[in-house]
Amino acid sequence: MKTLNVVHLSDTHLCAEGKLLHGTIDAWARLRAALHAAKHFTPDVVVVTGDIADRGAPVHERAAKLFAKFENELGCPIIAVPGNHDPQESVNEAFNTFRLSTGPHIANTVHEIDGLRIIGLDSGGYREARGWLDAPQLRWLSSLLTQPAPRGSLILMHHPPVEAMAAELSGRGLANPEDLALILSGSDVRGILCGHFHQAGVGQLKGTNVFMAPATSYNTNAYAPQEILSGPESSWFSLLQVDAQSIRNSPIPVRHGTRKNKNQIASKTTNATRARIPAHSRETSS
Repeated sequence: MKTLNVVHLSDTHLCAEGKLLHGTIDAWARLRAALHAAKHFTPDVVVVTGDIADRGAPVHERAAKLFAKFENELGCPIIAVPGNHDPQESVNEAFNTFRLSTGPHIANTVHEIDGLRIIGLDSGGYREARGWLDAPQLRWLSSLLTQPAPRGSLILMHHPPVEAMAAELSGRGLANPEDLALILSGSDVRGILCGHFHQAGVGQLKGTNVFMAPATSYNTNAYAPQEILSGPESSWFSLLQVDAQSIRNSPIPVRHGTRKNKNQIASKTTNATRARIPAHSRETSS
């Protein structure tokens, strides 16, 4: 079996046309740059774990068209689930066009990539920092997992089922991780891919690996107050390499600018390494 390359994007925080994220960040440009960068890794699949929009901005139709364009360019599916900035049912039939089946929510999908099953969950929580998996989804997931996939399964969701390392983000993950852990026990699930914290990280939920992607839009410093975010070059995604025995995970920086301007960019980054999110943004900024 060949190694599968899974490109993991999260927290794109796309704004309405003509708007900049927090007044400084062109989130659309960062997403396009990340998808172009993904070509280098010849992905078998690209996954996007929520917060496609920023604060419910009406961007999903445009985002679905962009994903369709890059599906053609990359030659692989792009699988998306919603986050707490995405209104209910905004990640709809226009997304996930390679799905094999769906579940109780419109964003619940099943894909199979060369024997690797990928299951999309909707942890909800629109305009709330914390997420939740409801009973219909959990029953659906439990039913799916009665039949193992040839290469096992990955789960996609927005809210991590583990706590953040940063105290500022405490209590902002999945509210009922124990319900999920009960279903995953003894199953073929090899990993849970999520986002939300705007920080790369790895954890475990009672033995199941949890891979938290850095954000494509901007990233935060785990040891600084939550309103402090990284500088203008802080756009990242993750690459997971999945083979029969292991999963390897590496954060990948998305480069901006040209090589000949490297010194100039470094100087600007040094002088502008911090930006602030207004205090009123904190509850839903993740």
